[in-house]
Amino acid sequence: MNKTKIKDIADKSGVSLTTVSRYFNKPELLSLKTKNKIQTAIKELNYSQDSVARILVTGKSNLVGVIFPHLHLSFYTELLNQLINFGKQKDYSFIVYTSHDSKEEELQLIDKLKSYRVKGIILLSHTLDGKEIEQLGIPVVSIERPGGNFRQINNDNFIGGKLAGEQFIRDGCEVFIHINNGYHEDWPSFKRIVGFELAVKNNPKEIYIDEDLTDPYSEKATKAMLNLLNGILEKYRGKKTGVFCSNDDIANLLERECIKKGVSIPHEIEIIGYDNSPVSDYAVYPITSIDQNISLMAQIAIESLGSYMPNESVVPATLIRKNTTLT
Repeated sequence: MNKTKIKDIADKSGVSLTTVSRYFNKPELLSLKTKNKIQTAIKELNYSQDSVARILVTGKSNLVGVIFPHLHLSFYTELLNQLINFGKQKDYSFIVYTSHDSKEEELQLIDKLKSYRVKGIILLSHTLDGKEIEQLGIPVVSIERPGGNFRQINNDNFIGGKLAGEQFIRDGCEVFIHINNGYHEDWPSFKRIVGFELAVKNNPKEIYIDEDLTDPYSEKATKAMLNLLNGILEKYRGKKTGVFCSNDDIANLLERECIKKGVSIPHEIEIIGYDNSPVSDYAVYPITSIDQNISLMAQIAIESLGSYMPNESVVPATLIRKNTTLT
């Protein structure tokens, strides 16, 4: 049986060999009409592209590597959904790994991705510093992590934290709490704490850091949140409290424990999460959240791979009011 060739597709669709090549390598340069003609020919000829051969010939691929520290958080899973969505428009395929916060494992994963000749790596973990990333010899797009001479996409975390504090003040909160699973001054997300503290300065406030909250769906996270909530209720009995959580998953865990204990939301405790991920909408009481605009972050990341240039994009933060705040 003869194997279908690129020339057969060109003859069948009535376009040039160059146009067919462009369809496979830079489809965004073709009109929808031309792409449809080529797609019809491909279907009728039952053509299947040999991706391995293409990589060997061109030295390039449409594979994109993505490394997460883990996939516990709704922010990560929704970002992956959006990356895949925008990647389809560029005919990108994805290889997704989790590094489990291990530098050694992450370097091994990066070497593996480089062996696949990936177009670039989208990096969300924090194990490598800026200099180490610069020396990888491959385009890297980082999201919500420390910067360097590579492509960075970060949220305006300072404004996000400030918006949360200002909302609590408007709603008449008397005590202001921030809950986080880590305290890293060199991470972009640390600015959430700074913005929040500035907004509520001269008011009673506390920051609770507990690494057991890293996986909010684990048993140890549930125990940690219960202990934390009991402490807040005991210490600030009778005072309306605003609790700003570092992500929506922690906020959802707090909401669940409040419901179990009969705490009135938002009259006794107000809750604001971060990310505006799907979990904030599907919680028992939809959670007021700071929107990172995950879709825009993904779009910028995908577009950055096509015309790679080291710089930083800061995505605006906005407050999305739902049922866990008064107004």
